Amino acid sequence: MVSTGKKIGFGVGGLVIVAGATWALVATTSNHTSTAKAVDVGSFKGDYKNSKSAIKNGSLTVSYPGNASDPVSFAGYSEFAQWSAAQEQLDPAGKNTLFYVDKDGKLTNDGPAKVTVDKDAKTVTIKLRDDLKWSDGKDVTAQDVLFSLQTLATNKVASGNFTQAYTAIKGLSDYQNGKAKDISGVKLDDGKAGKQLTVSYTTLPAAVDWGDGVPAYALPYHDLKDVKSKDLATSEKVTKNPLSFGPFKVASVSSDSTVKYVKNSDYWGKKPKLNTITCYVNQDQTKLENDLSKQKFDIVTEAPASLWKDGTNNPVLSKYNNDKGYASTGYYNSGYWELYFNLGHLNSKTSENVQDRQTPLQDVNVRKAVGYAENVGDVVKKYGNGLSVTADTLVSKNESKKMFYNNNVKGYQQKSSGDIKKAGSLLEKSGYKKDSSGYYAKDGKRLSLVYLARSGNTTSEASAKAYIEAWKKAGIEVKLYQDKLVDPSTWQSIVVDGNNNNWDITDGGWSEGTVPTFDQLWSKSAPYNFGHVVSKELTQNLSDTQTATSEASLVKNIKQFQKLVVDEQAYTIPTTTDIKVQLVNGRVTGWTTNFATQQNDLYAQLGVSQSKPVTSGNPRK
Repeated sequence: MVSTGKKIGFGVGGLVIVAGATWALVATTSNHTSTAKAVDVGSFKGDYKNSKSAIKNGSLTVSYPGNASDPVSFAGYSEFAQWSAAQEQLDPAGKNTLFYVDKDGKLTNDGPAKVTVDKDAKTVTIKLRDDLKWSDGKDVTAQDVLFSLQTLATNKVASGNFTQAYTAIKGLSDYQNGKAKDISGVKLDDGKAGKQLTVSYTTLPAAVDWGDGVPAYALPYHDLKDVKSKDLATSEKVTKNPLSFGPFKVASVSSDSTVKYVKNSDYWGKKPKLNTITCYVNQDQTKLENDLSKQKFDIVTEAPASLWKDGTNNPVLSKYNNDKGYASTGYYNSGYWELYFNLGHLNSKTSENVQDRQTPLQDVNVRKAVGYAENVGDVVKKYGNGLSVTADTLVSKNESKKMFYNNNVKGYQQKSSGDIKKAGSLLEKSGYKKDSSGYYAKDGKRLSLVYLARSGNTTSEASAKAYIEAWKKAGIEVKLYQDKLVDPSTWQSIVVDGNNNNWDITDGGWSEGTVPTFDQLWSKSAPYNFGHVVSKELTQNLSDTQTATSEASLVKNIKQFQKLVVDEQAYTIPTTTDIKVQLVNGRVTGWTTNFATQQNDLYAQLGVSQSKPVTSGNPRK
């Protein structure tokens, strides 16, 4: 068995950094043809139906949003993808994921592998398709699944995508910490070259039906076994010549991480309609309008909200909203933004969070006052261009999360301009009084907070200043960290370090995976618990969620979590969620925003109805 290296840090939640230094929870996504209808959002349709048939051997160009300050390097396998754009670039290859999902994100047995859960025995059996092959013609084996799990558990780069639920697998922690050479809880039922493995757990994760704690990927052991663990993420076998068992395989990767895919002749599924797909990460978003005017891209997977219109409400990308040869589609993004409070630190020796910081923010009333005073609604109206809406809770409005969304959570966004009166009442309840300058103070010390705000788009600075002004009106003094916005990379290093006491509040954005639990972000041992929140009630809730014995109990606990963290304790303030808009050229066939199809075999279904892009008009007419 090849050594995959020593564990560097305790990664949880399958976290992938999103362009602009937001973050994403990546769970078990896979390939599934869904017949469910795509959901329309506002004025945006959920699909684009091209009545023409796809031509043979067509070519498609796709652009993913990036950021010039966060250059994305192509990562050929999901294990090593650290940015969401890099993760999305793997879509045509299927992301080397094993399972299909349904409309709610639950695993199904229609795809590369079948899964059988025995809750009494606390086991999960994974059965790979007999005809599942890598793009070099070699079989995908049980050893490939094990190799992926070992890599996630121990490789420095891949550990960022390691989910805490994996630690429930018997023997994994001992393997991860170098105490054992193998993971005792993983049995290759038919040997290394076989197609089946059984995974045994000390405690079966409550959300196992969504893939929580289930090995979800495969890495080609036969191709990577001679590469040292420390070199895996940068090896050309990963960055230039990865293998695939999806509908397409990598043909070439350019110096700017533009990836050309070609049809995978060894794909187990229905033959793709396209012959080639070229995927770009659009690092300089300001060039996107010019690119679209030249029909450079057939699909823009996300039109940046800041570029939909300019600062004077004039159309920019919105010019292509069902016009100039493009159809627009949209859906609620599976994610949200929130305001974090710095309440403690991450103990580097124990890898555990400690809520011990000496700060007025330890007072729940102060946290609530900050939340009520923030004018999120006004900022969204001015800078969101209609593609951003206020958020009340820590579950997105995406259709796939409907069963977990707690409608009873009130949140803090009822008043667009903030609720100054309520904020003041809460501060006074905690003994604060206004000083001569109009700011609240207690025991002779003004309530003054440092805002770690980051750059990332054209409206970042204006939004931050608007929030600071709203807090000022409410009597809360807020200053920027070092009197300026920080770049995304600096922001990342500060918050992940977990020991910087020079900031009090910051914004974090998360994109959800299919697993609807919160251990990944809120457990005592989660390095991405940015606020370093630790409480008996929170720990108990997370434990109850993981040990839930029924779907009803699981949903109940997830909804209770939202109520506890948001309304009751204000450990965080949910702020916004986005409408994710795509621009699709009129020649594209098969495009839909249906959740399961998007997660699964969308690119196998896509085609083009003519060799050249449509250059004018509304394709929907």
